[in-house]
Amino acid sequence: MRLLSLFAKRYIAGITIDDAIRAGRGLNDAGLAAAIDNLGEDAASVEEAASAVAEYLSLIDAIAASRIDADISLKLTHLGAGISAAMAERNAGIILNKAAEHGIFVRFDMEGSRHTQTIIDVFRSLHERYPNSGLAIQSYLRRSASDIAMLTGLGASIRLVKGAYKEPPDIAFADKREVDANFSALMKTLLVSGTNPAIATHDERLIEETKRFAVANGISKDRFSFEMLLGIKRSLQRRLAAEGYRVRIYCPYGPDWMAYTARRLRERKENIWFVVKNIFD
Repeated sequence: MRLLSLFAKRYIAGITIDDAIRAGRGLNDAGLAAAIDNLGEDAASVEEAASAVAEYLSLIDAIAASRIDADISLKLTHLGAGISAAMAERNAGIILNKAAEHGIFVRFDMEGSRHTQTIIDVFRSLHERYPNSGLAIQSYLRRSASDIAMLTGLGASIRLVKGAYKEPPDIAFADKREVDANFSALMKTLLVSGTNPAIATHDERLIEETKRFAVANGISKDRFSFEMLLGIKRSLQRRLAAEGYRVRIYCPYGPDWMAYTARRLRERKENIWFVVKNIFD
């Protein structure tokens, strides 16, 4: 319980939309943009998914009214993807439509591998109508190179992450060196693609490699961004912003923070170490 409380105090924006807006404004004041996520996944009923949609619509109104620099992140299972892909697509479309009215970008998070194809299929179906949408791709999945080739061909903005779910070795690289090597290769593909990718990592070696590759290939700082988690390596976040890079911070909020945190820490032992070693950053 104490570990969960330590996590929440630093890494969760709060419980309410007002908390999230306050956190987003604080990030903006520090030269950082926000990506706000209402915590939740695996909606078990139509009603639960509808409640998540209503929360996101209220969040969009709040972002628009506050005029903070904030995107939205969401999980399709929170919108009912575990019940049916059609439900998730319908619900995501409602959110994207309202977000588009206010010029707000919406990013679909990637989840466990059993949902990967559904998330990509729903995204592809919606992206042509809603170019204010993007999604995350995980470098630890063996399939990600082919997914990125297809998605960048559609002009999609990709957030490249390493991946945090426990997966079998036939689906995901088990060795950190392989995950990092694939991240490096995919990062280069994305930067060259020119589709405004987000390079989401706290790994300073990979960040420096990204910077060097961009300079060597004439890719300006306004053609990509870095993304990090709220509360993790805050000095690095500020340093990158001071260097002129666009930096966006994932800013989760909601009453589901305890269940969310417990799931993340339970899924992989590496997640526990990641939290502990960053508490004193």
